[in-house]
Amino acid sequence: MFGILNLNKPSGPTSRACVSAIEKLVRPLKAGHAGTLDPIANGVLLVLVGQAVRLTDAIHTLPKEYVGRFQLGVTSESADTESELIPLTQAATLSRECIERILPKYTGLIEQTPPKFSAIWIDGKRAHELAREGKSFEIPSRKVHIEAIELTDFDGNSFELRIRCGTGTYVRSLGRDIALELGSDAVMTHLTRTAIGPFSIQQSCSLESMSNFVAVEKELAPPRLGVQHWPQARPSEEVLLKLEQGKSVMQDELEASTPWTEDYAAVVDSAGRLRALIKKIGPQLWRADKCFLLSMQ
Repeated sequence: MFGILNLNKPSGPTSRACVSAIEKLVRPLKAGHAGTLDPIANGVLLVLVGQAVRLTDAIHTLPKEYVGRFQLGVTSESADTESELIPLTQAATLSRECIERILPKYTGLIEQTPPKFSAIWIDGKRAHELAREGKSFEIPSRKVHIEAIELTDFDGNSFELRIRCGTGTYVRSLGRDIALELGSDAVMTHLTRTAIGPFSIQQSCSLESMSNFVAVEKELAPPRLGVQHWPQARPSEEVLLKLEQGKSVMQDELEASTPWTEDYAAVVDSAGRLRALIKKIGPQLWRADKCFLLSMQ
């Protein structure tokens, strides 16, 4: 068993709890996930099964899509409903037009400060752990990429955004920052991750439907889908053997369909199975970074 489970995580449990539930069904194989969802959130959680856990770093780079709801005129330490909501004594009255007018400022490469109740590492501990201990600390801002942002609903008291973004984006912070700039504040009341790369919520399966090994195996997507954004090579079995033996190969041996500009690529065999991830080690010279054994597929 080697593949990616597109799980529709329910609101409530942690991402780790969902992965643990799947791992119990596929033992002795391991399972992991790429892209944590907070307990309050639901939607696409990619559970990597078997050798697919080694694709975690590659899948983390896939773009993500979210739909988030934000309540205006309140604030909280966590920027969502997981901590106490504090009404603002003075807050600007916002309109659909003023929110839409400011959205272009929040597209492209932007600076963002994650909330203190987050999984960011600070001096060897998670930020949310320090926050719950009452410790004083600062989280440095960082750059994230927002491909697109759209106001999909506004009722005067709350607004909804559809966001397509790169890895590391905190949707809570995005809604908060938009409201703050307009003279108010906002907390996230609901979040759904609707897609990660080619994996959409419409194609996801529920946690409840994963009752046994066979049910999980039936829903697994081919691991190559997790790296379809990488250049693809389909070399001969002879070249595949060289890569599996740790030998370097020339680029023209890899039989790539298009010229490559990146320093990494995925290797697929004639049956469409993912066999290796390779990296460039010199001019036109490549070597395997990770190999995936057929005996475990």
